[in-house]
Amino acid sequence: MQNNIVEPSSLPPLPQPGPFEHWVLEQPVLPAAVLLFIALATLFALRHTKHFKRVGIPVAIVAILCGVGVYLLGSMTITDREHLQLRSHDLVQAVAESNPSTLRSMLDDDARLASVFASAQGADRIVTLATTRNSGVVRSAEVGQVNAGLYGPQVATTQIRVRTQGDMFPTLSWWRVDWTRPSETSDAWVVTHIEPIWVQGFSDPGPSN
Repeated sequence: MQNNIVEPSSLPPLPQPGPFEHWVLEQPVLPAAVLLFIALATLFALRHTKHFKRVGIPVAIVAILCGVGVYLLGSMTITDREHLQLRSHDLVQAVAESNPSTLRSMLDDDARLASVFASAQGADRIVTLATTRNSGVVRSAEVGQVNAGLYGPQVATTQIRVRTQGDMFPTLSWWRVDWTRPSETSDAWVVTHIEPIWVQGFSDPGPSN
């Protein structure tokens, strides 16, 4: 049974990207900074030696150019994981704003919502359930951390931390959302399954079966 008050310190693990995707495409600032440091350290170490012009300056130039290249490549690239994180933000906002057209466009026809609070099978039923709640129950929702992992080129899962404001308790929760897309090159990720991982104040909020 889950602790129903304290937010979990760890969640079920998701597949992780390779080092190149993570450090170059998703987190380019750190490797770019390391390359800049190498350039400056090389210049400083060789500044009073005969190798400064022949070795120090060329090495520094190469390191700086590599650092700039890494940063630009990472800044201009949106990975599948980053796209899923953006889609997760859009999903939560569509629910919080009771936006049926946006929410419907993000759901697979056979999408399923499963929890102890409510369950629904099919995109239209989920949209109806999410957009016909009483006014004021959820006035806004803030998305915190979003974890994303791909199980294959067309299948993925995100874990979304959501804090809500309104008349509803609880205010803090983690949700698992499964996604699919029609092809490896498509950005049209749609939701196939939604269920809570942890909900503040409730034990075992996931589906009972």
